[in-house]
Amino acid sequence: MRSAGAPAGPSAPADAPLPRAARPRGTLVTAAGVVCVLAVMALVAIALLDAPTAVRGAGAAVAAAAGLGAGAVLARVLSGLRDEHAALALREADALRMAELDELTGLGNYRMFSRQLAAEVARSRRYDDPFSLVLMDLDGFKAINDELGHLAGDDALRHVAAALRETLREEDVCCRQGGDEFAVVAVRAGEEEAAELSERLTRAIEQIPFGVNGERRLGASAGWATFGRPARSADELILRADSALREAKRATDGTAVDQPRAAGSRRQAGRLGRSETARLALLSGLARALAGARDERTLAETTVAFLTGAFDTVGSAALSVWPHADATAAAGLEPRLVALGSGGEPPQAGAALAGRATVRRALAAAGPAVVDDDGCAAWIDGTAVRSELAVAVPDGATTWGCLLIACDRPRAYGIVERALAEAIAQQLGRALACRRLLDKLSVSGFGELYRLAADADGATRHAPAAGEPLEEAEQWRLADLAWQAGRALALDDEERRSLYLAALFHNVGTVGVPAALLAHPGELHDEERAILREHPLIGERMLRALPLLRDAAPIVRHEHERWDGAGYPDGLAGDEIPLEARILLACDVFVSMTSPRPWRPARSLDAARAELRRVAGAQLDPDVVDTLLELLDDGEAFDDGDGDGERSAQPAGV
Repeated sequence: MRSAGAPAGPSAPADAPLPRAARPRGTLVTAAGVVCVLAVMALVAIALLDAPTAVRGAGAAVAAAAGLGAGAVLARVLSGLRDEHAALALREADALRMAELDELTGLGNYRMFSRQLAAEVARSRRYDDPFSLVLMDLDGFKAINDELGHLAGDDALRHVAAALRETLREEDVCCRQGGDEFAVVAVRAGEEEAAELSERLTRAIEQIPFGVNGERRLGASAGWATFGRPARSADELILRADSALREAKRATDGTAVDQPRAAGSRRQAGRLGRSETARLALLSGLARALAGARDERTLAETTVAFLTGAFDTVGSAALSVWPHADATAAAGLEPRLVALGSGGEPPQAGAALAGRATVRRALAAAGPAVVDDDGCAAWIDGTAVRSELAVAVPDGATTWGCLLIACDRPRAYGIVERALAEAIAQQLGRALACRRLLDKLSVSGFGELYRLAADADGATRHAPAAGEPLEEAEQWRLADLAWQAGRALALDDEERRSLYLAALFHNVGTVGVPAALLAHPGELHDEERAILREHPLIGERMLRALPLLRDAAPIVRHEHERWDGAGYPDGLAGDEIPLEARILLACDVFVSMTSPRPWRPARSLDAARAELRRVAGAQLDPDVVDTLLELLDDGEAFDDGDGDGERSAQPAGV
């Protein structure tokens, strides 16, 4: 069967002429205008001239006929415009579809793979319906290129793509990841279906004849993983499937994959392990380092240092461009900031990097761009380069710039390397947004804190996955509820103000946690839990440096302490925990339960109340829970205290 990721047939080029019905109708419009003008002139003449009745009647008939003719012409013009609009919409949809297709094989490319994988993760979480990822790598493909030439290799890839289309179900999506690597998103396929699909795909490839007389055969290795069993995120799914693929290749070759390079190589020895633990450790180390950076250049240089240590590379860089650069790509990108893995900034380094094709493609697509095998490229210092990977760095609705790594061997950057590079770029984007927020907070007065608080959530939260709804910022609900609870528990004005500000900025420390952990729907491993529990300490350090938020810092530090002493980071219990922190935790628990998540709907108010009662005396201060339940029962939780039942943007006295 044909894969959903493959086109049914060739499509028209992007610059093909429009169909005849969709061409501009300038002549018809002109004709209609002339007829209308004549009709109006005739009517005016009849009205002004004191002509006999018969003459006026004849003139009216002529005018009516002219009006009918004009109406017919206008109707034809409108029909043509509708056809033109439909044709333009069709061309736009075709252009978007072509942007997600691999030119050589007609399968999906990495852009389609990323979009489809995110959509399947969202669907699987919402409906508890598994799907699987199958990664494939051709065996012996290099020999075909070396012995028969690259044209024969291209022909082999097209045959493989055709075989995959015939084998896959209609709903499955097959994408070429670059070189001789392929990925299949097997929709609604569990573990047994994924194992069976992997066998069918490898058998289909082994049956394809190559060579002059069909005497040659390609082989293929495949690895698969199923989402939710036990992979719990897109990143973990990719890592598990890649690990299974490499085990399969070892079994086929009898040799280890990725042997160490010869001594004296100029390539940096990448320290990135293939395990999930190593990847998580690298991302968490980067997140912590970025959280402590004081300016944009330090953020860029820190990220490049991690790139150099994580990837197999002869050169790495972070390049920022001016915001208008995307719109003026034809005139050349304008570099704004350059950070190189080798240190320093040689003259014209920014212009040289901005001129590279991978950088331009990554910025244009706001995603990754890869060169698998280029025998003519070179790094800034003249070192030969065969592979490049560029990944755009998101900056809210725009693009800050991109990260770039280069290697002196072909096909160095596969699906796992691309996923890691995108995670690093996302982490840098979050850190940049948070750094700007902190810079604004350091010079702002109280009047601006509440406007800037709206940016705090976007600066620290993870980017929403495909299908994830964008909800109203929860920190405002939390701050309102905490303010009311603090007033009911007799906090004075200064204490309530600190509590309100702590609620608005309590998540700022999550910028020091990998984004994947913040969106994790299930139970965390011990290593993941330890990393996540660092965010209150990071948040306290960040807020303590800001005069207006210094009193809120201890509340943020102790928010996750438990009444029974089993919390973190200091293991405080009972009244040892500041009252403001106990209030913030109880309110945060309630707001989180009654807010939707990609993997679950919001709980009802009754269910949330029942859960608060259940954890009172263990996780939460029972007195705080009683007060909060009274506020909820009385309907005062979101009243600003002036008796009108309305929520204020900023409580009185803050």
